[in-house]
Amino acid sequence: MWRSTLALSTVRVPARQTASFAPAFARSSLSATSRTFSGYTQTPRLISSACTISRQQPATQPQTRVSSQLRRKSDDAGAGSLRQWGFEDITSALPTDPNTPSPTHKPLILIDVREPAELTSTGIIPSALCIPLASQPDAFYLTPDEFETRFGFPKPEVAADGNIVFYCKAGVRARAAAQLAVQAGYEPEKLGVYDGSWLDWERRGGRTEKWEGYDW
Repeated sequence: MWRSTLALSTVRVPARQTASFAPAFARSSLSATSRTFSGYTQTPRLISSACTISRQQPATQPQTRVSSQLRRKSDDAGAGSLRQWGFEDITSALPTDPNTPSPTHKPLILIDVREPAELTSTGIIPSALCIPLASQPDAFYLTPDEFETRFGFPKPEVAADGNIVFYCKAGVRARAAAQLAVQAGYEPEKLGVYDGSWLDWERRGGRTEKWEGYDW
């Protein structure tokens, strides 16, 4: 009888301990897990917010818009007053003898704004002056003395009844150079652009001469 009672007690004691320990362990595990999960659930929201803030900072867009507006205003300066010259206009204005003025047109000053290396390979329209736009963008802002010292010939001045016509390879640089001249103080009504420029002149068989100038 004593051994039976002792056996029952021995059996019941581990059962009580196991029963009381398992819920406690489960609650502890669940609580720790819950805390762990709850901690991680906040991290993606913080990262997402940081990413959203970084995407909402277009730092360069206002500057780009302002720069574009300034470029448009600069490009439009005097552009509407520039006369467009064609192949026939140029050929009829050029004298047969470079030393003799053309009897059919007012005095014309042709300005080639290509670089000297280009002129060496293609030649130049007779009587044209080379004032390269890319390497000498400040040319028309120079004083007459500074200009002649740099280029070796007088700064172009438009006569009362004359014109200055710019050309390049395809017309883009010629128009930009004419607009710079307007900004430097030349009268837009006295300036023109040969839009077809050298490509049109060469295609139509216009007269050319060898370039023998300097490479600035």
